[in-house]
Amino acid sequence: MSSFDKMLQELIADEVNRAIAPLMAAIEQLQTQGELTSRLAAALGQPVRRGPGRPPKLFKGLKLKKGGPGRRGRPAGEHRGCAVQGCRRPARSKGYCSAHYQKLRMLTRTNRLPSDWKEYAAAGSVKDVVLPRGRAGAKALAEAKKK
Repeated sequence: MSSFDKMLQELIADEVNRAIAPLMAAIEQLQTQGELTSRLAAALGQPVRRGPGRPPKLFKGLKLKKGGPGRRGRPAGEHRGCAVQGCRRPARSKGYCSAHYQKLRMLTRTNRLPSDWKEYAAAGSVKDVVLPRGRAGAKALAEAKKK
């Protein structure tokens, strides 16, 4: 190999090392920081979290057709009203809208459920119950618990 070839190789190697030097320094710094966080996490007894955290949602852009196989509930266009008379909201659970279903649960829990309040009652077939509020409500609840 001639002296010119050696000189050219050294010149290229020096140029490459000069260009890569900042990158190598940054890599060394990241490695020392990673070791430091690993030691700190081990001392605290916590696992080291790496990466962005939560995995990406796989089916984010996928939209399913309505009414396809696997769809549950009532067929499209068949909506049933709440079982309570005068309530215009759609039935959500056991024949009642969400507000009246919560009332059904509370009345059942406190043993104050009227006889016409049944699960899966027909739409508009149940008379609404007006519950006392304030002191009267507390007194009625205490009496119901005594029974």
